[in-house]
Amino acid sequence: MVNRQDGMAAGPLRVAVVTDIHHGPPSLTKKGDDALPLLRSFCDFVATEAPDFVVDLGDRITDVDARTDRGLMAEVAETFAAIGVPRAHLIGNHDVAHLSIADNETAFARSLRHAHVELRGWNLVFWQVDCRLTWPDGFARRQDDLDWLRQALAASALPTVVFTHVPLDSASLAGNYWFQNNPRFAALPHADEAREIIQAAGNVVLCVAGHVHRNHVSVIDGVRYITVQSLTESYATNDRAAGAWAILELDDEIRWRTHGDDYVEMRQPLRGRNQHWPVPLPDFQRLRAQRQAARGLAEVKGLLLDMDGVLYRGRSPVPGAADAVARLTEAGLALACVTNNARHSAEDYADRLRDIGIAMPADRIVTSGQAVARHLGGRVPAPAVMVVGSPALREAVLAAGCRESTNPAVVVAGACDHLDQDQLTRAVRHLIDGAELIGSNADAVIPTEGGAEPEAGPVVAYLETAAGCRARVLGKPDPAIFELALSRLGLPAEAVLMVGDSPGTDVAGADAAGLRSVLVETGNPIPATASAPTFRFRDLAALADALLNARVAG
Repeated sequence: MVNRQDGMAAGPLRVAVVTDIHHGPPSLTKKGDDALPLLRSFCDFVATEAPDFVVDLGDRITDVDARTDRGLMAEVAETFAAIGVPRAHLIGNHDVAHLSIADNETAFARSLRHAHVELRGWNLVFWQVDCRLTWPDGFARRQDDLDWLRQALAASALPTVVFTHVPLDSASLAGNYWFQNNPRFAALPHADEAREIIQAAGNVVLCVAGHVHRNHVSVIDGVRYITVQSLTESYATNDRAAGAWAILELDDEIRWRTHGDDYVEMRQPLRGRNQHWPVPLPDFQRLRAQRQAARGLAEVKGLLLDMDGVLYRGRSPVPGAADAVARLTEAGLALACVTNNARHSAEDYADRLRDIGIAMPADRIVTSGQAVARHLGGRVPAPAVMVVGSPALREAVLAAGCRESTNPAVVVAGACDHLDQDQLTRAVRHLIDGAELIGSNADAVIPTEGGAEPEAGPVVAYLETAAGCRARVLGKPDPAIFELALSRLGLPAEAVLMVGDSPGTDVAGADAAGLRSVLVETGNPIPATASAPTFRFRDLAALADALLNARVAG
């Protein structure tokens, strides 16, 4: 649908925006009982400021049930009826939790389908993407939504503003109360595809959204992506409703001002039509890998060794590994072990290595449990936790200053030989209530002499799926565990090789931490599409031969 409302008056195009009204019962940090008085204040603001257009970005109610929601929506629509300038209403996820789009249209006596309006030299696009949420999957991808967006942008040569309920910039949500721990509910699964369409169109200068209850701006390929604070959110305003609404002024620049207790003001220039970043962008990761490989093996001063699949498989030593460690140590290379397995302590692993002829002090063995403990122990104060995992993981976390609680701020998850449904249920409920999920690692299996066994990954995935949240994983490939291991060696990353059997954790983690990587073939099967390591050897013994020969030749 295209509407034209020309009347080319002098001055900027002015659009008033309100979002996430959440009329209804108070919920978490949403002050739903303040919604209608604040919305009336917004209507008074519109009457005074006389903008050219008003946009409501959705989530007008906090859903309860169909009957209640219908009454709440009618009250919101009646309040909006006082506005005398053209307006558009987008559908939010709460608006269709129990009601249909048709129910929303009945309340407002107007179509709430995709539309774009050409107004005073601008094209305003209202992308009514499917906002129905399913638990725990989040939003659905609909190809017809993407097709409509592509056609709408191609239909106008005017500079364009895209309005959506859900943001399209896939920005970091760190510090964003509920959404930090529930990112899958904060973004569309096809946001990347939408941005590709927007960037290819060349005429979009601004995208405006709500949903995530914060004021934020991103710039991607010259396009500004703005999110506007909720009318009734209180987490950033000392437990009182923010009373937020925005005014956009568009001419040769973008001016954005959000009013209320969480106010913000911004002015930025417009990008030119079809103005993009230079392409193709340099592949810095490939250039770094080429430089790393060119340095060769002679400059290596230390090794980080994965254990499962490099030194042993289950209880069986990898042939030649003990002798390789002895030769490398005798030659003066600094060695440390890095394992994603948090089932045991560093002291336990030192004993286990000693049993197969490898001398490795416990302070040179870094586990993913230690990485979790270091991360949580660095917070002030150390958080209250619930640990779903091995006794060794629990002991490491508590030793870092954390305390167990029936109301934890963090759920720590790892592999465990004895999980029960009651423990998992309690963990899921804490996560749904807002606790953060930290995983020791995301490995699906661990190689043993009898075959693969489940590792922490299935436990983390269970909790993520059941609670609808996303874990922060501190084991490989996260750089945190490599930084901890490098501190034990006292060497810079460029002087150290990471030796492992897993492209997804050892090689990818080494790349993220700025290390060169060695992939050996004595552990996990290596997929044909695996990430390319800096070097590849049959086993640790073959790597030791190459390193020692390089030192002699050098």
